[in-house]
Amino acid sequence: MPLYLSRNLVLTFDPWDEDENGNFPVIGWHNLITINNVSASYENEAYPATNLANPSTAARWQSTQSTVQYITIDVQDGDGVDYVGLARHNFGSTGATVEVQALPIGTTSAWQTVSEERLLPNDQPTILRFERQPVGGVRLRIVPNGVPPRLAVMHVGRLLQMPRGLQEGHVPAHLASSDDIVTGLAESGDYLGRLVTRQALSSGVSFKFISKHWFDANMLDFVRVARGAPFFFAWMPDLYPDEASYAWTTSDIRPETLMLARGVFVNLDFSFDALAI
Repeated sequence: MPLYLSRNLVLTFDPWDEDENGNFPVIGWHNLITINNVSASYENEAYPATNLANPSTAARWQSTQSTVQYITIDVQDGDGVDYVGLARHNFGSTGATVEVQALPIGTTSAWQTVSEERLLPNDQPTILRFERQPVGGVRLRIVPNGVPPRLAVMHVGRLLQMPRGLQEGHVPAHLASSDDIVTGLAESGDYLGRLVTRQALSSGVSFKFISKHWFDANMLDFVRVARGAPFFFAWMPDLYPDEASYAWTTSDIRPETLMLARGVFVNLDFSFDALAI
């Protein structure tokens, strides 16, 4: 049986159109948490909730209890938030569930669930997404499974959704191992073992033909912040929601401009390292 292909399939497709797509990368650089607006139901004196405002994964919040508890961000934001980022936690390995709740502006106790209760598959960084909405507060509800929870990094803010997908050749961060290893060999040539002296995840991204107008309006703040602060990154958030990373740039972000008939566009790429668990 013959197969007929309509030319309309080609003529109606415009590769220059920029639109939201659930599988275009998202970047969680915007963060409203400060040492003055974060608190927790329980905290170890040596590991207070204020450590969550520190981008370092070496500092952390640690609870003293294994009962239901909350990490609360007291923030009034009329522009809205749409994600919570979590890194260096023990929620997956201990079987704790997490849920995001938001307080509508103008209320004091009407907390609403915006991201349903989830059992995380592991202790890798995760992005909990929900519909953007103005908030008078955000809190993370944690239901431990017999072990006090801990968490080093938490973001609450607005995601930057890229208008295009990544170029071919991207290595997802969780597969981008770049470890320093010392291998022990005997004089006889026998294998004696290996010692990992440093664990890292190293990857990079490349975007092509992003409109200069969109870049100026949406990405300039990220470029400035990423020079000195880490961020959450998900390369294909709808299809692979559990493959997020907590990363920091290892190269400058230098957009190259292109003058084309349809306008001015930019190509950009940058490298990053990511938290290795």
